[in-house]
Amino acid sequence: MVSLQIVGQHLCSGTIIGDRWILTARHCVVRVMPCCLSVIVGTNDSEKGDIRHDVDRILPYGSLNASFTKDNIALLRLASPLKFGKRVRKIKYSAAFIPDNATLTVTGWEKGGQDSANNNILTLDVHHVAVDRCRAAYAKEIASNLTSISEANLCITASRTDQGLCHDVSGGPVIWKGQQVAVVSQIMENQTCTLGLTDIQTRVSFYDDWIQRTIADNSD
Repeated sequence: MVSLQIVGQHLCSGTIIGDRWILTARHCVVRVMPCCLSVIVGTNDSEKGDIRHDVDRILPYGSLNASFTKDNIALLRLASPLKFGKRVRKIKYSAAFIPDNATLTVTGWEKGGQDSANNNILTLDVHHVAVDRCRAAYAKEIASNLTSISEANLCITASRTDQGLCHDVSGGPVIWKGQQVAVVSQIMENQTCTLGLTDIQTRVSFYDDWIQRTIADNSD
């Protein structure tokens, strides 16, 4: 996990997938310049990072202004390589089939009550919602062309109605069996936190070719 920060303040979460590469959500970096962006690694506290690394390239998939439910994924290149160790490691991502209703885990930083920051990483167990059930949950939005759900998405929902994801978790990982399967990319519109609702996330394996090509093209 990393805390993606703008001018020293937590903006979004992200994951380490290479010694110079961070995976996050595209909407986290809309209208952000690399000079203003850095990541904190090696800590569970977004305000007390052991190591800060500057970002020198922001590489979103497609248009920065595209829909949050489509291609909401981005890569950040660090100005200098990370030193891997006990507290700084990369995560693998998986293309494995995930059964409907399987238990997944989301990690990231969230804000507490009265908008006060909770600086420590939080975890939440959620359930996978298969594409057909996810489309049914969004039937009205799909009919009005506000939402598109495809194999590029992975839908999840919390097991309790008083639990859900909040905006600060954006860019963080959805994890299954120790590997990342999705990037947290959408909190339902007009909701601060999605208590008990179904969320549409970005399935990482769908973008494997783009990830590998982008890293190769920016390895200078």
